[in-house]
Amino acid sequence: MKIIHRYVFFELLTPFFLSLFVLVILLLTQQALTIMNLLVNKGLSIETVFRLLSMIFPQFLSMVIPVSVLTASTATFHRLASDGEIIAFKASGISLSRLLLPLFLFAAIGFGSNFYLSLKAMETQGLSLQDLLVRVFQKKLSLAIKPQSFNDFMGQFIIYVERMPTLSHLEGVFIYQKGKNPSQNTVIFSRSGDLLNERHPSGLRLKLSQGTLLQRGDALQYIRFESYDLTILGRHSDDHVQVKSIPEIKREIRRSPNPDPALFRSLEDQYKNYTYPFSCFFFAFLGIPYGIYTMRSGRLAGFVFATITIILFYMMNTIDDLMVAKGIFSPSIAAVAPDIVLAILMTVLLVMVFREVDIRSHLPRISFRTIFRRGKG
Repeated sequence: MKIIHRYVFFELLTPFFLSLFVLVILLLTQQALTIMNLLVNKGLSIETVFRLLSMIFPQFLSMVIPVSVLTASTATFHRLASDGEIIAFKASGISLSRLLLPLFLFAAIGFGSNFYLSLKAMETQGLSLQDLLVRVFQKKLSLAIKPQSFNDFMGQFIIYVERMPTLSHLEGVFIYQKGKNPSQNTVIFSRSGDLLNERHPSGLRLKLSQGTLLQRGDALQYIRFESYDLTILGRHSDDHVQVKSIPEIKREIRRSPNPDPALFRSLEDQYKNYTYPFSCFFFAFLGIPYGIYTMRSGRLAGFVFATITIILFYMMNTIDDLMVAKGIFSPSIAAVAPDIVLAILMTVLLVMVFREVDIRSHLPRISFRTIFRRGKG
């Protein structure tokens, strides 16, 4: 890699990591109240909170990396243009196309990172909700139960507890357990119970003492017990759901005469895990026209267009989800449509830049001073 390539590449790194840091802090700030509630009110350990964050971080980072790539590219080319370095390169016989190699390498690193994080997010997504709760609350699963209120667990159990003298001991327990059909619903009354954290397999077991069990069937069953074990969370729950692979979802759609729209949404999500990282390339090269455009149109003009592009990109992803749910778009088309729009926009703007078309004459002049004056008027 030549000196000019190294120079541009390292110029991209600083705004990228700065943008990534700011966006992650903003995302964490949105969850700050929840995190503080877990730490202070629920007494959850810092280790467990970090375990929870490590589970959701791949999804966070896979969303913010493309945004950081666009921010870094826009900021870098804005600085090169505003400092006159683009003109100096051209005067030295170095065309703008020579700067594409470090930008492509930078985008490829962003793509690789995003693709890896998307696969990690798929691993977390493949776990059942019960497994996620077991992982998060593996030391203090009882924190999910609030005394003197009806606690709904995954729509399968409704638990009411009169008192909790300790985090694991319950007194005055009422449990309503939903079966596969209404005739299999179970009602349990118990004087006391203890929450036990199982590790092999991981789960939550409730050991009840001195109670009564009522269950419907062919006849109403009325059972008094001195001790009764009930599995609340665990890998062997009937609700355990694994995310299916693309071939499995396709086979299920072909077999069903009236496929569930959720199957098409699941297929679209699987496709997006592979297509979404390509946005790093399009965002990286969009930074060239956005950065150069800001020379005369105000310092933040390029960033305004970059922000609008990001918003439209995520809006297109949301609209595609609706289109798939309504059966208007196929999952594959919905997955690639936002990237195709970005590719077209990138191609048009880059052609204008390399042909030295005056982009400023085709786009409105944006500056906060102009906006402020119009607002006054």
